[in-house]
Amino acid sequence: MKHQPFFLDIDPATAADPTVPYAVLPIPYERSVTFGTGTAKGPESILIASHEIEDFDEEYREPMDLAVQTLPTMDLEGASDEEAIAEIQKAAQAPASDGRFLLGLGGEHTVTLPLVRAAHAIHSDVSILQIDAHSDLRDQYLGNKLSHACVMRRLRELDYPTVHASIRSMSSEEYDYVQSESVPVFWGADMINNQEIDSQIVSSLSMNVYITIDIDALDSSIAPGTGTPEPGGLGWHRLLSLLRKVFESHNVIGADIVEVAPIPGSQVTQFTAARLGAKMLMYHKKGCKP
Repeated sequence: MKHQPFFLDIDPATAADPTVPYAVLPIPYERSVTFGTGTAKGPESILIASHEIEDFDEEYREPMDLAVQTLPTMDLEGASDEEAIAEIQKAAQAPASDGRFLLGLGGEHTVTLPLVRAAHAIHSDVSILQIDAHSDLRDQYLGNKLSHACVMRRLRELDYPTVHASIRSMSSEEYDYVQSESVPVFWGADMINNQEIDSQIVSSLSMNVYITIDIDALDSSIAPGTGTPEPGGLGWHRLLSLLRKVFESHNVIGADIVEVAPIPGSQVTQFTAARLGAKMLMYHKKGCKP
């Protein structure tokens, strides 16, 4: 049965319309993945799945009733890595400047760098909550400083404070960096059966928060379509419990979902990602801080 679309397709001519409070930016950027590929197909697959989402929120027991605009999918063909990042930042900064909440859809995790830059240009005192199986704190990976494995390191070099949750995989180099820089890391194993740790995560954040979610933060049974899956991920309700606390206690200024690599013949991962995007927008609507 076809349901009312959640991520609505609106004429690009209205892209700068500040009366549409929620914007979704599809970014099929894939340059540095080295194991499983396919993240360039992630945004389109999430958008297609989003049209099957019920418009009733089972948690709040009420209609979502959200005005959401899907912006034009970015075309970064032929651009260098640096040029692509600049284009993403420019595209993200327009809705952010209008006071709209932007949800970015990757693509590989590198896209978070320009998305956070755009948000930070509008808001001060921003911390980044990364929910991910991997810390992405390498200085470089295979000679590439703009690799998806380095994105959080690049953000920290811009003096943006980061908090890392659901982490289950890290290199020795990254662990040494975490220790030397006192980076707040909350390990996946510690989070699975301990919701009290969420208060520690929340207290580690500044009032303005940007949330980036690598889909591999979730258990592989509900998000198998990703390039580097790790065992021991968060369950659906465990992740939502954390997100709801963050949205209720902080001013979340933007978010992204990255690293969805659709598996042919399976709809699981992209539908999970679409539902996750819907939940974050609903949490923002219900719990947004002034």
